[in-house]
Amino acid sequence: MGFLWFGRKKKKRTALAADAPSPLAPESVVAVTPPTSDEQSDTPSPVAVAPEHTPEPALTPNEALAILKAGNAAFLSGDTRLGHVTAGDLQPLQDGQHPIAAIVGCADSRTPPTILFNQGLGRLFIIRVAGNTVDRRGLASIVYAVKHLDCPLVVVMGHTGCGAVAAAEAVVDGRAELDPSLEEMIVPILPAVLSARHIGGEDQARLAVEENARRVVARLLTSDTFLAEASETGRIRVVAAVKDMATGRVDFLDETTPAEPPQQAVPVASPDHAPEHA
Repeated sequence: MGFLWFGRKKKKRTALAADAPSPLAPESVVAVTPPTSDEQSDTPSPVAVAPEHTPEPALTPNEALAILKAGNAAFLSGDTRLGHVTAGDLQPLQDGQHPIAAIVGCADSRTPPTILFNQGLGRLFIIRVAGNTVDRRGLASIVYAVKHLDCPLVVVMGHTGCGAVAAAEAVVDGRAELDPSLEEMIVPILPAVLSARHIGGEDQARLAVEENARRVVARLLTSDTFLAEASETGRIRVVAAVKDMATGRVDFLDETTPAEPPQQAVPVASPDHAPEHA
């Protein structure tokens, strides 16, 4: 998590140009040829030296978002650079981490943010849990990323075909009972499913995923004063997104219009097993 890096001098970061040399490959070593025996003098022989790390300017929220969009486009086209990531890339990160974005994602093994956005080590601060919801510890993690790591962007990313959302839909529709062992995963998603049912539409499964992502965005902006103020002042952007399971495309939703709860609560089809929700 990097909690031991409080108080250390922060290095700044910059945007990655789509056609720029890969920043993910290890820094090259500049070899200096030692003098021959005839050229030796009292001067110590030079040794191999690594290029000095250049501080990078801070990113704006919009610049960070543009990087993620470009990274997803690279993933879709196959022009990825993650194959160049090696253990050597850890060395420049020893003084701390400076991620460009915090990602709240689903634990689904098919939705890794680093791959979907074509980002290497130290680039993304990721919180993943089935259904991409946020509890108190998840909220604290996001606050830490923004307050202490200066993340300019927070993305809540759901995905089509989400099993956690499907389980919540089954409970709402009366096709399944609420499994007590899965309650912590399913219950936070039920309001999003109810909202999707209230809105209506043909693709209820995707709509429920979108509503769930939007509601998590709304919670982040209303559950913590620091995040709310950072968003209002433009220090950060908090946006919802949905990854299409079939294609890998990430669509960013309208972050300025988080979902509103339905005017009248839609009753859960299995009242004997599902808790009540506003």
